[in-house]
Amino acid sequence: MPFKPADIPKCPKCDKSVYAAEERVAGGKKWHKHCFKCGMCGKFLDSTNCSEHDNELYCKMCHGRKYGPKGYGFGGGAGSLTMDTGKQFGNTESASNKPTDPIYGAKN
Repeated sequence: MPFKPADIPKCPKCDKSVYAAEERVAGGKKWHKHCFKCGMCGKFLDSTNCSEHDNELYCKMCHGRKYGPKGYGFGGGAGSLTMDTGKQFGNTESASNKPTDPIYGAKN
């Protein structure tokens, strides 16, 4: 019977082997210690402040900014009324507040 080495898990960020001495676990995956940082702000993470989304790690603050609820009622007051589309966070879709109804819509 031929020798078959043990399967060593790969880091989702750099796709290299992760050995037991350097592993960090989040989202059911094993990461290198130097790859275990926020994908937006670059802050190094630990088990209490990390969130995983689509094989990318985020700190709780950046995860909320990128994937959390948006709009009035989630920020409180006039500070949450902004025309920011989130482009600096990598968001490509934005909701338009322009009416689409042909009867009450924008007049040409």
